[in-house]
Amino acid sequence: MPEKSIPNQPSQSMTSIDFGEDGARKNSNKPLPRARIQMERYIPTIIIIWAYSFLIPAVGVYYYFNLLIIPNITQFLHISVVFGDWTLLLLATLTPLVILGAFFIRLLLVVLFSRWMMKFCNWRSPHTELVSAQGIGIKEARAINYYHLRGVILRLLKWEVSKSVYPWMVPWAFNFVGANKIGKGTVLEDQFFTQEFLETGENVYIGQGSIVSSHAVEGKYGAITLKTVKCGKNAVIGPFNILPPGSELEPYTEFMPMSAIVKFRRVKGFSKYFGLPVGKISYKRYIRMLKIPEQQQELIMNNKILKKQHKEREQKRLLERERKSEQELKQKLQGKQQQEQFIQGDDK
Repeated sequence: MPEKSIPNQPSQSMTSIDFGEDGARKNSNKPLPRARIQMERYIPTIIIIWAYSFLIPAVGVYYYFNLLIIPNITQFLHISVVFGDWTLLLLATLTPLVILGAFFIRLLLVVLFSRWMMKFCNWRSPHTELVSAQGIGIKEARAINYYHLRGVILRLLKWEVSKSVYPWMVPWAFNFVGANKIGKGTVLEDQFFTQEFLETGENVYIGQGSIVSSHAVEGKYGAITLKTVKCGKNAVIGPFNILPPGSELEPYTEFMPMSAIVKFRRVKGFSKYFGLPVGKISYKRYIRMLKIPEQQQELIMNNKILKKQHKEREQKRLLERERKSEQELKQKLQGKQQQEQFIQGDDK
């Protein structure tokens, strides 16, 4: 007998189910939105930040040269004339400073425009932590699309500032933009550090060639994980180290060169670490590996004293918090009792 023909129906793999924010099914025929490369957003963003930052400095330099330098260009060719005229000597001295100042103003404009663009991106889609997000669905696709757009902004900012004559502006620029929280006195060497989700305490050092990344692409289908990397105060990350997403270093942690940890790991402070993955090493081994002279070994051993002092401070803070919480509870109970007594008095 001839087989009955079955009408062409889309298979389950060909169709996708779209769920709203509340989890309700919307339309089974519509494909789920997916994260994608959006060049129509990346290119205008780069033009706005990079090109428009030249306008004000370029206009200032143009008028400076047209009004002051070009009319006296023939006199600048003779050194004896320049040194004999205070006006020409002043112009010759100020010209390099004017160029450096114009470049500095342009960097400030790059940082300012980046801050405005970051605020717009965060308004459209607040930056949130993700774990194994595949970019399928309304929320994940939107979050990942704007994450990549923020990445374009922050990569341009990092390249402009770190490769300039003012590389010390990198921590301030990222703090001002609002992407990271970098503590006072933190030193960032020439290395790959995360553009977002980085929090450091005071006096943190990240060595050359290290990889500090809150971003990881995992799995066969490229799921994205975004987790904050935290470094406590006075932490030292040596050269060529790796800190993956979710890493947390307590205060006074030190990583020897060529070390790494696994993601979502917390490392205890006031200790030295080395290896792949890292393991705690003794002070004697640390001194032997670095060949520290005997005169400076006392400074290394003082770390134990700092550890005890830090623990005592934390205990005092916990006790103060407990006392404050107890006082607040007592005040609330007293307020409730006074209200009850007042109500009872009104009823009588």
